[in-house]
Amino acid sequence: MVRIIEILGVVSPLAALVLLVVYRRPIPTLSLVLGVIGCVLAALNVLVGFVGKRFVWFGSTDGGGVEGMLDWLGTVAALRLGLLIVAVLLLVIAAFHGRSEPARVLPWVLGAVVPLLIGLVTPLVVGEVEHELLARGIDWLAVMATLLGEAVQFAALGLGVLALAIAVTTGRRSASAPERDSAVLVRDTAQRAWAAYQRYSRDRRRKYGQSQGRSILP
Repeated sequence: MVRIIEILGVVSPLAALVLLVVYRRPIPTLSLVLGVIGCVLAALNVLVGFVGKRFVWFGSTDGGGVEGMLDWLGTVAALRLGLLIVAVLLLVIAAFHGRSEPARVLPWVLGAVVPLLIGLVTPLVVGEVEHELLARGIDWLAVMATLLGEAVQFAALGLGVLALAIAVTTGRRSASAPERDSAVLVRDTAQRAWAAYQRYSRDRRRKYGQSQGRSILP
């Protein structure tokens, strides 16, 4: 489950960028530029998180120990959050620009609010858990809670960015536009990806069961 959450955090901003590229022709130039910049900033957030996690131990090189590591994680999380806030603002502007009927995209913008709020609230909850664990002397679990909370936070924010990218692209029609609406394309792609993941999981469990069966044979 944690792996799925991390994959969502990585894939969602990139999928949003791909969506804008695929549906670029019917989108007004200003909306497209703002949307692309927003998606690039959201993808940069993923890169910052990737690098930050790899260098997490540098936060304790000054003798701060676990608290130094947590401070480093907090700095990385703050930078990622700032990038995503700017990305969200740009995508919202891009979604409403050039619309004769802006109410058509309002459901997608409002739908993005839910994962975005989850992403904003998660650090507060994780901070309380982290403080309680540190007070009890369970330092390693505090670090794990921080890493898990960060994954949940940015997976939720990434889904919000994807929903906003759908808001930018949906309902824009031209002679050169793809036949399927962007919302339908995302839905069908998500269903195929989930089906492929389920097949992979079943095959993996079956192979593991077979290897375990062979290992207990005399």
